[in-house]
Amino acid sequence: MFLVLGLVVAIAELNSGTFYLAGVAAAAFLTSFSGFWLRADWLPIAFFVFCIGILPLVLLLRHRLPRGRTLPDPDVGQIVTVVSVSQESGRLVVSYRGSRWDAVLDRGKMPEPGQSAAITRKTDKLLHLAGGS
Repeated sequence: MFLVLGLVVAIAELNSGTFYLAGVAAAAFLTSFSGFWLRADWLPIAFFVFCIGILPLVLLLRHRLPRGRTLPDPDVGQIVTVVSVSQESGRLVVSYRGSRWDAVLDRGKMPEPGQSAAITRKTDKLLHLAGGS
């Protein structure tokens, strides 16, 4: 029973990304292996003890692991088409993926309407562009 619980919780942890469910899965696996030495009526107590015992280890590992490993933005480097340019504010309206986006030019020459530019990054709903071609 605890082996199945460990597998289900481990799969749930892989899908959710919470580190604490990994501790619960480890406690369930340890409980299933301790079933070779303990009577069946002691297994729920062993599971509880393992969960409490693993909690400090999980908390310690959670704070020591590096954070911020995010996937690269797939939009960076993509080409957009300039629809309009506001000379006063320096803002551009560009066409990208079938919709219009507000954009600013980070570097390069200000493109004219109809020209293209490359996305260097995104902040909120604003595209940052590099030069016109």
